[in-house]
Amino acid sequence: MTQAHGALVTPTVLYYERTLILAIELSNTSWVLAAQIPGLPGVKAKRSIDPTPEALMAAIEGYRARAEKAGRNVDRVVAVYEAGWSGFWLVRWLAKHGVETHVIQPSSVPVDRRARRAKSDGIDAELLLRTLLAWLRGEPRVCSMVPIPAEADEDARRCVRERVELVSERVGLVNRIGAVGIDVNVLTNYGRLSGIHCPRMLALKSSVCSIVWNCC
Repeated sequence: MTQAHGALVTPTVLYYERTLILAIELSNTSWVLAAQIPGLPGVKAKRSIDPTPEALMAAIEGYRARAEKAGRNVDRVVAVYEAGWSGFWLVRWLAKHGVETHVIQPSSVPVDRRARRAKSDGIDAELLLRTLLAWLRGEPRVCSMVPIPAEADEDARRCVRERVELVSERVGLVNRIGAVGIDVNVLTNYGRLSGIHCPRMLALKSSVCSIVWNCC
């Protein structure tokens, strides 16, 4: 299934005996995979791989080989991961390699609120896999899939997000400098943007105030 940029995705008919279904839990250190392999419905296929698309494709080929040993040919690969810091580059990369990929809204995934739930990437990947299977069966309101934006639109949004992050970091630094100045009783009106600096900073010799001054 090819998804148009910005279009809402809808599930299509699923043939379990010829479809490899894969959930990906992304992180900076490793990616955790949970898969349902054709011909092996009762096997929990879960593994961790290096956080690279090449390692992911190698894992998919390994799943294909396991399906072939079970007497099944994989004609379709469906993958899912949660929307977040990683953006949508992986969707486009996998699409070039014939993998149908969906991005799920994390807040739409139902979890058990009645008790404390164990937290791990493996459990999250298994939960994503079950949610994807339910969505592919056409169950209503099981989750929400995020429309894939065009690459140009995503680049435009990135500038706004980066500016918000930079402003937040600047505010944190200004507040930290002001707090240090108050602690040493020399700086009570620090304002980086307005250019207000305490003249007493020039006369201070302590290491703490020197660091503060260098940050100004």
